[in-house]
Amino acid sequence: MVVTNPFKPDPRVYKEARSLAKHGHEVYVVAWDREGKYPKDEVVEGVRVIRVGPKAGYGPSMVLKLPIFYLNALRVILKLKPDAIHTHDFDTAILGFVFKKLKNVMWVYDVHDLYFTFLSMEGKKSIIGKLIEKLDLAIAKHPDTLIVATQSIGGEHEGLREYYIKHGISPEKIVTIWNVPDLNEFLSDIPTDVNGKSNKYTIGFIGGQRTVSNFLALFEAIKDEAHLYKVLFVGEGKETETLKKIIKKRYPNLDVEFVGNVDYRHVSSYYRLCDVVYSCFPIRENVKRGVSVKVFEATALGIPVIVNDDTLNSDYVREYRCGVCADIDSIDNLRQKLLLVRSLRPFNFKIIQKKWNWRCMEDRLLKVYSIVMGGGME
Repeated sequence: MVVTNPFKPDPRVYKEARSLAKHGHEVYVVAWDREGKYPKDEVVEGVRVIRVGPKAGYGPSMVLKLPIFYLNALRVILKLKPDAIHTHDFDTAILGFVFKKLKNVMWVYDVHDLYFTFLSMEGKKSIIGKLIEKLDLAIAKHPDTLIVATQSIGGEHEGLREYYIKHGISPEKIVTIWNVPDLNEFLSDIPTDVNGKSNKYTIGFIGGQRTVSNFLALFEAIKDEAHLYKVLFVGEGKETETLKKIIKKRYPNLDVEFVGNVDYRHVSSYYRLCDVVYSCFPIRENVKRGVSVKVFEATALGIPVIVNDDTLNSDYVREYRCGVCADIDSIDNLRQKLLLVRSLRPFNFKIIQKKWNWRCMEDRLLKVYSIVMGGGME
C-alpha cells in the first residue's frame, strides 16, 4: 500500500491493512514522512510500515517534492516484489499505474475522495482541478479493482460509484468499501483524561478543520444565544489557527474549545461529550457524494448529526432519522435546524451498528484480494 502521509496511522488505510494482515497477507505500507520525524521502519499490528522522504510541507507546495517521493517509493516497492500494489487516492495512483505496466502485478486503486475537489475547497472552480479530474478518470480505467468509499443508498443522491460508472468505468470493476468504524475498537472503553460534559448544549466537530465558511455559518447561527451553546473542536487542520483568530476577534462571547489531535482509540470519549455532531461543509462534488466518517461514528453512538441538505449525507440522515439536514448558506435555516435537532427523539442506533460496521467491509476487501490467492481465501 502507498500513501502520501506518514501513516500515524491513517484510519482507513490502517483498517484495510490490518484486516489483510489478520487474514494471512504480508502487508507493507510505504508512507511519505514529510516531517522526517517518524520511524523509518516499524511494524504496527502485523503491518510493516516503511517511511521515505523527502521532507516537504502540506498543501500545493508538496507537488514540487512529489516526484522525489515517487522515486523513493518506487525503489522500495521494486525491492519488495509484491503480488499487488494498493494505491490510496489520486496522488499515489501514478505509482500503481507505472508499476502495473512495468511488472504486470495486480493493482487496486482506492478512492477515498475525488481529489480534484480539494483545489476548490470553498466552491471556486480551478483549471488545475479540471485537469486532475480528467487525469484521474483516464487512470481509473486501468486498475484491476477500483475501490470507492460511497455509493447511492436508495435516496436522491449518487455516490462515488455512480460517478465513475457515468464516466465510463465498468461497474464490475468497482467495489464499495464504506469508511465506517471498526466497532470493536471504536466502542471499547479505554481510560482517558477527557474532561466532563458541559452543562451547555455541545456542538462537536470531530476532524481536521480544513475550511472556514461552514464554521462561520455555525458561529453566526448561535452568537445571539451564545450562553446556551458550547462548540467543541477535536482534531487539527490547516484552518485551525485561522478559526481561532476569527473567534477571538469577532465572536469573543462564544464558548469554543479546541482540543487538538487525539489518539483515535480515545475519540469515542470525545463524541460522548457532544449533544450533536456538526458535519456541514462548503458544497462541492465530494460533499454531494459522501457520507462523512464522523456521521457514521456519531450515529453509531446514538448521537444525532447536522449535515448539508441535498447530499448523500442527507439521504443517510433521513433514512435513519438520526439528525437534521441544513442549508448553511442560510443562517436562519441553520438556526432553525439547531432548534429542531434539540427536540429530536432518540433514534435506533443499534440498526446502524449492525449494518454500518467494518466487519462487513472487511469481507468485501478480502474478496478483492482472493484473486491474488486464486480464490483460496476464506
